[in-house]
Amino acid sequence: MQKLIVPTNWDDALIPAYKSLGISECYGKLALDFVGGGRAGFILPDVGRRRVGSHVRRLHDAGIQFNYLLNAGCTGFREFTRSGDRKLQELLRWLERIEVDSVTVTSPYFLQLIKDRYPRIKVCASTNAEINSLQRALFWEKLGADQLTLSHISLNRNFGLLRLIRKNVSCELRLIANSSCLFHCPLFRAHTSFDAHASQSDFFCKAGFSADYCNLFCKFVRLSDPVQFITSQWIRPEDLGVYESIGIDAIKLIDRRCSTDALIEICTRYSQRRYEGNLVDLLPTFHGKSPANKNTFFLKCRYFFHPREFNLFKIQEIGALVKNVDIFIDNRKLDNFSDKFIREDCASRDCGSCGYCAKIAERVLSYDRDYLENLKSRHKKFLDDFVRGNVFHYT
Repeated sequence: MQKLIVPTNWDDALIPAYKSLGISECYGKLALDFVGGGRAGFILPDVGRRRVGSHVRRLHDAGIQFNYLLNAGCTGFREFTRSGDRKLQELLRWLERIEVDSVTVTSPYFLQLIKDRYPRIKVCASTNAEINSLQRALFWEKLGADQLTLSHISLNRNFGLLRLIRKNVSCELRLIANSSCLFHCPLFRAHTSFDAHASQSDFFCKAGFSADYCNLFCKFVRLSDPVQFITSQWIRPEDLGVYESIGIDAIKLIDRRCSTDALIEICTRYSQRRYEGNLVDLLPTFHGKSPANKNTFFLKCRYFFHPREFNLFKIQEIGALVKNVDIFIDNRKLDNFSDKFIREDCASRDCGSCGYCAKIAERVLSYDRDYLENLKSRHKKFLDDFVRGNVFHYT
């Protein structure tokens, strides 16, 4: 039976809800650690190791396994130094002590190291490793990966390639269902590098990280061409059975920055494999600010308050841009949406001449054109301020 793999925000109230839904695996990580991960630290709940250890024990008591993310897209090669190796080993020893069941990695070196020194811990290859071909899938499997999270920006609707990988790979295959990244996102590598450094404890205070340019640019692309809301590689709850039938073992859901209520709602709808409302509600990438708590507030202050590096008045404008995108995607009108992708190879076709997603957008997508145009203009202005240096300099 297909598994659901779900995030935690470290709220123990999630655990009984997850248990009632039959969730078998949960994942998360510290907002900041030596390796870093796939989300900037300042948008995540800033909890300590004691809290993490307690949460993992409670998950285990409920029969739920835990996966810790070591999935940074860039580590700055610090692990290939004596001091870096010591810090990495200290982190891994702690993970072994709190009895994590598995870790998710982007680096082949991390996989080899963990298999050699910490053989009890299973290793999953991250979507950040961009496993988007049979050759890459076979590489990771032969290296010793127990699970593969296939590329969510390129493979979710490529059923021919998914079948080919499933036929030739024996380890567990996973897909992220409710991400709304751009199709074959050109910003993906830059964005994963940004998030990696923005969640690394020893880079954090020294660099004074900037606003998330990639996120703002991504939103601007969608606002400029709303069809991109449909071409994003999300998977509806109703379509999970299609992926189960071709051998996808597990579906991973995001996002660790969501509130407890939002996480339970997302997991419930995917568990039920049906949703009657606005599909956007299940796609956290379209959501705005992360839930406020005092720990996150202080972390944001550490992140953004660098008056000698940034124009704080410009940085303050981000708050007005980072909010929910007010659009409606009628999920019920998307019934049979995936049929075309099952029959045809979308990856080798030109979107402009195909027009399928554009026609679907006309039918299922609702928004206020003036609102979207205004939001697009504000994003364009802020992106221009980046290019012209106004985000950094006081004028």
